[in-house]
Amino acid sequence: MKKNIKIETRILITIELISALCGTIGIILGILSLLSLSSKTWGEADPEASFIFTVLTVCFDTLSTATAIIAFKYGGTILKRKFEKGLKILPLEKFANRLDLYSFFFGLAGLTLSILSLLFLFDFFKQSNTGSEISTVLSIMCDSISAAIVIWVVKIMLKISYLEHQMKKSKNKIK
Repeated sequence: MKKNIKIETRILITIELISALCGTIGIILGILSLLSLSSKTWGEADPEASFIFTVLTVCFDTLSTATAIIAFKYGGTILKRKFEKGLKILPLEKFANRLDLYSFFFGLAGLTLSILSLLFLFDFFKQSNTGSEISTVLSIMCDSISAAIVIWVVKIMLKISYLEHQMKKSKNKIK
């Protein structure tokens, strides 16, 4: 029974890492999109490159946000199973699950802002690229917070795994 929870916890950590990786790629693509709109970067602004980077940003933000909500749901399922089996649930585990939800909300905000940034690049917004730049900057900030939260969760989960291993090791020495 405990082995199943250990395997599920490893799967959860993998999901978390995928979310952090997709979020980080989204952040990098958002920065490239922002740099493409600046004439100071490559000599002249390139809205087409910015459009491509923004589309890719939306794709990776979608993956990051989807894996964040999957991690929240899956983590909740693990906590429920542990409770049903009478296993001890550490407050850190509940906190990590709550952080997954916060990561999802920040990721969702970043995704929404990157979609808004993409809309500002279409021809029907013929004014300037200022709207896209502002949306992209805010998207990068939200995605950065989301990725930082996910990394925090992974750190907590690894700490919990270590503590559980130490507790098991000390029980084996007593026997």
